[in-house]
Amino acid sequence: MNYIKSLRQYVGTSPIIAPGSAIIVLNEKNEILLQLRSDTDDWGLPGGGMEIGDSFEETAQKELYEETGLIAQELKLVGLASGKELYYKFPHGDEIYNATAIFKATAVKGILKQNEESKDLKYFPLEKLPDLNYTTLKLLENVGYISTN
Repeated sequence: MNYIKSLRQYVGTSPIIAPGSAIIVLNEKNEILLQLRSDTDDWGLPGGGMEIGDSFEETAQKELYEETGLIAQELKLVGLASGKELYYKFPHGDEIYNATAIFKATAVKGILKQNEESKDLKYFPLEKLPDLNYTTLKLLENVGYISTN
């Protein structure tokens, strides 16, 4: 069972701490892979919540494959992000404080394919990003890929 969904049975929409991983994938043109998320209808990094017993690395591998069809041949931890800046309230009312390990996939294989969590998957030049969700803005800012100043 999904860990976050099981917690929600007890806490409802109240804020919870949600450990997880986000993955930065760059193509040969140094464009970043983003997904148009079906749950929030905005662009973000592939990633998601940790399941019981998984490591941050295992979470990153699983989420990348589930959401994009890609397999990371190597992951490099590039940052950690947590705290009140990573609070998020989903459109359906659930509240979370993300505690996220940010990885860069240094080599990937496979063919891009979306699942039910993605409306679209596209690579974007870092200087021409679409409107990003707040969490992705904070994660990319945290690891120096963008500046919002």
